[in-house]
Formats: sequence, C-alpha cells, structure tokens
Amino acid sequence: MTLGPEAALRRDVRLLGETLGRVLVEQGGKRLLADEERIRELSRRARASGRARARGRLGEAVVSLPLERQAEVLRAFSLYFQLVNLAEQHHRLRRRRQYEHEQRTPRESLTEAFARLERAGVTRRQLAAAGRRLSLELVLTAHPTEATRRTVLQAQLRLDRLLARLDDPALSRSAREEIESELAEEVTALWQTDEVRSHRPRVVDEIRHGLWFFEQILLDDAPSLVGDLRRRLPSAQTPLRFGSWIGGDQDGNPAAGPRTIAEAVSRARALALARYRTEVRELAASLGIADTLVDVSPELRASIAKDERAMPAYAARIGRTNEDEPYRRKLSFVWYRLGETLAGRADGYGGAPELLADLELIDRSLRANRGARLADGRLAALRRRVELFGFHLAKLDVRLHARELRRPSPRTRRTFAAAADVQRRYGEEALDTLVISGTESGDDVTAALDLAREAGARLSLVPLFETIDDLRAAPRIVEELLGDRRLVRLVERRGRRLEVMVGYSDSGKDGGYLTAQWEIYRAQEELARLAARHRIELTIFHGRGGSAGRGGGPTHAAILAQPPGHPPGRLKITEQGETISFKYGLPGLASRNLEAALAATLLATFPHADAPRGAHETLGKLSERAHSEYRAFVWEEPSFAPFFRAFTPIDEVSMLALGSRPSRRPGGDDFLRSLRAIPWVFAWTQNRCLLPAWFGCGTALADGSVKELRRLYRSFPFFRSLVENLEMTLAKSSLEIARGYLPLVPADAEPERLFKAIATEHERAASSVLAIVQADALLDRHPVVQRSIALRNPYVDPMNAIQVELLKRYRAADDEAERELVRRPLLRSIAGIAAALRNTG
Repeated sequence: MTLGPEAALRRDVRLLGETLGRVLVEQGGKRLLADEERIRELSRRARASGRARARGRLGEAVVSLPLERQAEVLRAFSLYFQLVNLAEQHHRLRRRRQYEHEQRTPRESLTEAFARLERAGVTRRQLAAAGRRLSLELVLTAHPTEATRRTVLQAQLRLDRLLARLDDPALSRSAREEIESELAEEVTALWQTDEVRSHRPRVVDEIRHGLWFFEQILLDDAPSLVGDLRRRLPSAQTPLRFGSWIGGDQDGNPAAGPRTIAEAVSRARALALARYRTEVRELAASLGIADTLVDVSPELRASIAKDERAMPAYAARIGRTNEDEPYRRKLSFVWYRLGETLAGRADGYGGAPELLADLELIDRSLRANRGARLADGRLAALRRRVELFGFHLAKLDVRLHARELRRPSPRTRRTFAAAADVQRRYGEEALDTLVISGTESGDDVTAALDLAREAGARLSLVPLFETIDDLRAAPRIVEELLGDRRLVRLVERRGRRLEVMVGYSDSGKDGGYLTAQWEIYRAQEELARLAARHRIELTIFHGRGGSAGRGGGPTHAAILAQPPGHPPGRLKITEQGETISFKYGLPGLASRNLEAALAATLLATFPHADAPRGAHETLGKLSERAHSEYRAFVWEEPSFAPFFRAFTPIDEVSMLALGSRPSRRPGGDDFLRSLRAIPWVFAWTQNRCLLPAWFGCGTALADGSVKELRRLYRSFPFFRSLVENLEMTLAKSSLEIARGYLPLVPADAEPERLFKAIATEHERAASSVLAIVQADALLDRHPVVQRSIALRNPYVDPMNAIQVELLKRYRAADDEAERELVRRPLLRSIAGIAAALRNTG
C-alpha cells in the first residue's frame, strides 16, 4: 500500500525513533531509555501547561541525574534530532516527487518561474536575452557555525538511501526487515561516534569538508539542473558557478594564509581531474561504436592522428587497441592527458577549454552520424560538468581585512605572491578575486591594487561594506573609486564589470536586523543607479549567514526581495556553515535548493516594479526607530555586556571546536566590539532567545500604521520577506526557556530588568507581526512548519535545562579537574541544541 506523504513522514519518524530506543537499551540499558522518556514526558507536560511549576519539575528531574547520565540523555536527544532532521529533509524530496507525479507545479521551481514569466507576457526573445546574462555564483565558506562532522554527514547519506528504499510500495516483508536492520546498524554507529570534535579543525580539514559536498553531491546535481534549464532556455550561457572562501579567507584567521591558498586550489583541482578521468573511462566503456558499422567524422580521425603524433609513447603503449572503435580510442587519449594534467606534466591539457574542445569534437561526430541520443547522454553530462567546474571546481576568493592592506605585514605580501603563483600555474579561473572586508574608504581598495601589482597578481578587487555607516557610505566610496583611472582600467579589463559585497552579519550586529536589511537594500539601489550612470555591469555579492540575524532565510524569497540590479539577474551569494550541510548534504535536496536559487535569479532578470508609493519613507522611519531601540539596549546599556556573557554560553561556545577561526577579531579590548557576528548570533540561539533577529523590530512596527504596514506586506517583496523571516524567528524563539538562564546572571548585571526589556520587545514584535499578517498565532499560515516546531520543543527544552545545570557547575568549578569533567557534556549540549534548532550562527 502506498502511503500519503504526511503518513510516510510519520512512519519514518516513528521508525527512526523506535530504532533509536532499541539502540539506547542495547548501548546503555533499559534505565537510560527510561530516564530519557521520563525527561521528555516532563518536558511535554511543561510545554502543554505553560506553568512555572511544571517547568520546575523538569529542572528538578534534570538536577537529580548524575553528570554522566545527563551527558547520555543529551546525546540521546541530539541523535534523535539528527534522525528527525534527516526524515524531514527526505520528506521534502518525497513531496517534490509527488508534485511531479500529479503534474502539479512545484513551488520555487524552474517550471514555476517560466510559467510566471509567460503569464507576465515575457517573449521568447526577451527570455533568450535573459539567458545570455543570467549569472548566479554560490560561494561556500568555512565560518565556524558547522556543528555536523563529516562522519555524520556520510552516515546521513546512507540513512537517506535506506529511507528511499522504504518508499517502494512493492517492498517485500523480508526486504523491509533487512532495511530496518541496516537502519539500526547506522544508528548504532552514530551513537558510538562522538559528535563533538576533540580538536579544533585545521584549515586543511575545512578544505576537505567543503570538497566533500562537491565530491558526493554537487558535481552531479548542478550539471543536471543546468541541463534542465537549457532544455527550456537554450540561450543560457553558464548560469551557475561555484566559489569558495575555504583556505583563502584570512580575515582574523591566523591559520589561513599563503599555504592554505595553495592547498585549497590544488586539492580542488585534483578532485575535479580525478572525477573527469573516471567519467571518461566509463564513457569510453559505453561508446563501443565500430567504424565498420557507423561512419565517424574526418575531424575525429584527424584528431586521433594528431594525438598519436603528440603522444608517441602512449600511442606505442596502446598499440592498435580500439583501432576500429574510434570514440574509445579518442577517449583513451583524453583519459591519458587528464592523468598527465593531474601530474603536472607536459602532455596534459593547458586548461578546461582544451578538454571541452575534445568533448565537443566527439559530440559533433556523434550527431553527424545518427548518434544524437548518445551525445545527449553521458557525454552531455560530462560536458556540462567541465563547463561548470573547469579544472578548478570552485573559484577560490581571497579575503583580507582593510587594516592588513593599510600596513601590510610580510604574511599579507606573501598572500598576494601566492595568488600570483596560483594564477601563473592554473590560470585566473582558479583565483581572481580579493574581498576587502572592513572597507571604509577608496584608499583601502587602492592599497590592495598597489600590492597586487607589486606581486604580479591580476585580481578583481571587491570592497565589502559591513557596518551601518559603511553601507551608507558605499555609493560614495564606489563613485570615488570609479574616478580613479587605475581602477577604471581594472573594471574595463574585467569586461566593464564591477563587484561589490554587502555584509549582513556585522551590519546586523551593529544596527539590528531591520536597519541592516533596509540599509543593504538602499545601498543596492544607489549602487545600481551608479552602475547605470557609468555603464558598467554590477554584481552584488551578498554575504548572508545561516540565521535570520545574519541575513539568512529562504533563498528564493531573499533574491526576489532585492531591488533590481544593473543589469538584473547577476548575483553572488555566500553559503555559510550549517546551511551548506542542510541545503546540500543529500542528493536531490541539493538539486532542489540549487533550482530554487536559480529560478529566483531567472525571475530577477525581469525585476518587479520599483518600491510602492511611500515605501521608502515608511521603511526609513521604521529603520530609524528600530536602530535607536537596538543601539540603546545593546551598545549603550552599561549592564548589557556582563548580562550577555552570563545569560548566554558565549564564553563556552569558544571552546567548541567548530572552526579554525577565533571567535573574536584580533586586537580588540572591548569584548562586544571585537566579538564576531557568528558567535554573537550562536550564543543567543543557544538560550532560545534569538535576540539579534528581532530586537528593535517590535518597537518600530508597533509605532507604524497597521493599515500602511499591511499594504506594504502585500505589495513590497522586500517588506514581505522581512516580516516572514521575523515571524519564523519569533516562532522558533522561546522566552520561557530563556528565562531559565537568568539564575546564571549575577545580581549586579541586573538580570530581571534587562530580561523584562527583552520580553517586552519580544511581545511587541510578535503582536505587530500578527497584526500585519492578520493571524491569531505565529505561522498559522504555515501549519507544517508550525507543527514541526511544536513537535520539536519537548525534545529541545530538556537539552536547555541540562545546559543550564552544566553551565552552573562549570562556572562554579573550584579547580581545573572539575571543570574538565563538565566540559565535554557542556559542549555536547551546545552541539545538540544547534542540531535541534537546525541553526547555529
């Protein structure tokens, strides 16, 4: 019997939960399962009643557990969430398949995008023009928010395949039992795998971690998506590219530098070339076409003869092998040349265009001789893969802070030399961009230009504007740069293209969520007008994080919420931390998320009308009010910093070996100012407050006209996206849980007064959002998400209760031995809550 999608999800969650229960009994005894179930039931009752007394019973039960059992219960809940997350991700793919089976148009798909454009009256000619300028680049970064180890990701891949087999309605009973046994095997292995790293990862570990997603998933899913697009839009050039900061991002990371630049590029290159070699061998095995049966083009025969002359040693080695199977013989030379390229020898390819030329030659011969279907199969997939990923896989960007350019250290100069060396060896397609964080003036960019010229590096210089003041100054600074003849020549050399980056993380920490979003929007408008005046192509590089407080949220909606670019349809976006594993950790799911981003970019090539009447004035006032409220509480309140350090596990978060980068920028004595935006958001996520994503919004929205705000919600994509992200964050937050952290705050940090301010602002924000969207409860219009959060809470709440007790014990420890005893369970609580909420920083 075929189950409906929701029933299938419930089946999977129940099966995985029951499997985990059996594993807990096998590994820790019946008492462990009993303790876990007792804590969960107390948590469920506390949630249902909403009473402090019921929550107090949960706290008492947690305190009564020995430290070792607290750690085991934490691990049980954490593993449960890994399994539930997997089931929900698998369910998204199941629903997508059902939509297609029912011939319904999936949301945020290319099918939907083309249908919308057709309804809007877009002509074929206009679509063809859009295909020629469509450009989306996704840049993977190694910011320290990824709590999932690669071992766990590999196990999740295997579990996903097992769940997929369970969806077969013809599955026999014995096969089902075998699958369930394999599920138990994987869950047992996960239980025995420590989810907390013993050592902070090195940059090379982060490089390997990032490449895993390409190796396992993106090298397959991305070319398939591009093939789908081109079947609908043949004019599309290369609409999708990948980049990486992993190994090249040196902003505040002393572990990254010239060596990691070389390491990142060489490892990516080796992975790409090895994959192509494997595919060429498989392609040769499938193309046993004999010239005794089918003609081949003279061009192909001439190419083989040329290869034999150019590579006589290899030609002698293979002798007359495949003489009458010219496609196999040609591909044997392609395979050999790829090996030589990998080894860096003279017979190798000079670059990806040469490999593409050989593959296109084979394609032409097949099509000319009744082999079009063969050309459209594996060969076409390989051609798209080479086109998308080249020999570099993902172009490496280098990032340096502006202060490192004003007074360059020897390390900074070596970085420019390393970039020049990569370009000499592998070409500019492997590395051609320097991102300048903390840009405050045009001098920061010209300083980089001088260093690049000195080293012989040909780099596109990308100013990154990160604070509210910097965003406001961005149009003036870029205008100033375009008045510098040296920069103009650089822009012209890049095809009259300019890239500017806007940072969501630091601007959010600096000025609050609403103000950061609005200033980024306004900066983009001004920059687009500037680009039009100067007749240059502008690409806005969006430095978005995973959480709403750092610009996160659904990518499709976020792209459509941006103002029109110049030209429209050119975007570059960071994919950071845990969003990489959540979006690209499973085959199919990666394709779904890539399609949503590409579909939105296609729609953005035909931008919506300008902001509705009065929008700028209204948003300007809201932003000013939100900014004032946020700054007064976070930056001007004397007790805030000590309150924050006690109320959240910010100091303990730095112990969790998440990434190679320190949690604070160097040289900062002021704790809050030197703290990076990522741990800032991470800490507020841990205690379920999520303050960076909503504080200040309540005061601003409550002061506005509800009628006007509803009008903007209906008519202004930017405001609609902002409100919906705000609603999601408020629904995920839980101030009743956050209140449990107040006993950690000393009296001189005024815990009750500051928490009252937080609670009051939270209530204002929730009430205002409900008034705007005209709903009775948060996420009423999204019942599936609403139910998912409600079902998760009874499992997350105990983890917070245990974390509070561990923080008390850790902070009160008299000696290092006691602190060390508590440290690992505490770190497990941090990793577990991050997994439960599917969000860290």
